[in-house]
Amino acid sequence: MSQTTAIWNSGIMVVFLALALASAMRGFTPTHLVLSSVVLPFVVGAVFAAMGRGWLLGVLMLVAVGIPLLDVAGLTNFPLARAAWFLSVLAGWFAGAMIGQLRGQRGTEPEAKQHHLDWDVRGKSFREWSPTVPQVEAKIRALDGQERTLVSLVKGHGRLDVCHGAAGRFVLFEAGDVRDDASWRMPAKPTDVGEVEVRLGNVVAPVNRGLLIDVEKAVTIATAFELGKSVRPEPDWWEGAQVLTVRPSFD
Repeated sequence: MSQTTAIWNSGIMVVFLALALASAMRGFTPTHLVLSSVVLPFVVGAVFAAMGRGWLLGVLMLVAVGIPLLDVAGLTNFPLARAAWFLSVLAGWFAGAMIGQLRGQRGTEPEAKQHHLDWDVRGKSFREWSPTVPQVEAKIRALDGQERTLVSLVKGHGRLDVCHGAAGRFVLFEAGDVRDDASWRMPAKPTDVGEVEVRLGNVVAPVNRGLLIDVEKAVTIATAFELGKSVRPEPDWWEGAQVLTVRPSFD
């Protein structure tokens, strides 16, 4: 949630609360009844909105049953009780909506801090949290395209995938931020023409020969990625849309 949105929502919430309180006070009821007609619907509306599920139904139910509840509580002796109840529910909804969005943002923070290594062996995926450089190198060197088919390294929103290619060569995909398709890239040699088959388990697909690299370059790029560095071992890189035409979905 942006700062501007938070300011607007807070302002609207304050206005609704002020109107609700003014409406309740116009009835000249005892203070505890005035507060009850404002605080109770505000809190319940905020809880429904913060939950993020069924909040609309909850608000509608509050509006529908609010008047009978006011009668039971003896709060309908003044004509603006209904307005106070309704405005308090709306104010609570704005407060709860902001709380829900903040919770959602906090829930995504661990994703931005992820650091793990995944590797596929015989169709099963295994994970190593906070891998070291030697672990990254060992997993890549162990790829054989048959039983050990894929290594994926994730750091925050960045990702690097290495799969075994033909004749001991490899295909590598790297993204600085997987949320941005344009950030994907892979090393390429434009001078190498023709296609070769790349095996990923039981899947075999033709890949341009110029997109294959040897194990040493794959290890070099993966190590740099793990250390937060960048290398350009090839004379050219495919980037963005070009990479996505080749890269399968490993997610």
